[in-house]
Amino acid sequence: MEICELTEYGIFDTKTAFPGRRRTVARSVTEYEIEFYTAVTGHAVLDGRIYDITPGTLICSKPGETRGSVFDFRCFYIHARFPKASPYREILDSVPNFYRIIDREVYGRIFEDLIRHLFSEGYSKESDYVNAKLLELFYYLGKDAQRNRNYLEHTARRIQTDSAIPRAVEFIREHYREDISLSDIAYVTGYSPNYFHHVFTAVMGKTPQRYLLDVRLGHAKYLLAQPEKTLSEIAYECGFSSQAYFTEQFKKMTYTTPGQYRKRCMERYYS
Repeated sequence: MEICELTEYGIFDTKTAFPGRRRTVARSVTEYEIEFYTAVTGHAVLDGRIYDITPGTLICSKPGETRGSVFDFRCFYIHARFPKASPYREILDSVPNFYRIIDREVYGRIFEDLIRHLFSEGYSKESDYVNAKLLELFYYLGKDAQRNRNYLEHTARRIQTDSAIPRAVEFIREHYREDISLSDIAYVTGYSPNYFHHVFTAVMGKTPQRYLLDVRLGHAKYLLAQPEKTLSEIAYECGFSSQAYFTEQFKKMTYTTPGQYRKRCMERYYS
């Protein structure tokens, strides 16, 4: 099955492309355009709404929408054309335009790998590598869609764009190794712990404590796939108070122990 055809791709830097200018003229989008921002001091304008973009956010524009930008920014981008019956077109039609709540490392890796490959090898619709990266990107866009819809619905009810949840997510991802509490996370947002808990859960679809646990376990899975560290070292590095508690929580999430998970990884990668 044909996934899509990439019509444009690359790295866009407004300082290079439009020196001395501050904004683009509004234009009509004719294809699907996905942009992942790596450096930003400007804004995106989509169908008349202004989005405060920051490094690690993503815009998904769709045919028929009106698009503009306020400089400066730098981003990875792809433009894609889909067959009418493509299920992947349906995925992009259903996702929100603006993604603020994402794992920037995951999306950054996908775009870096994809654009690097396209620059070095060129583009072919039949390329297994390109199609694998596109499928990975569409998977994460669909996976993260609801929490970003929740975020947009929440911020639409406020006078200014609310950056509290992105700040909390960033704080958790930077400090998950430490013994942090709900109050510690709420403090960086300026909200009371109770109100923060309510807002975070409404936007993210899970409590702050659950999100923190997921980040810790996700990093633990990454470390378990490598042979260098012991289970005890991984437990403490990922913020767990003991190896026993780490094992308990890991088994609840994956239905297997850390040791069994590591064994499967070693068999897969080193056999």
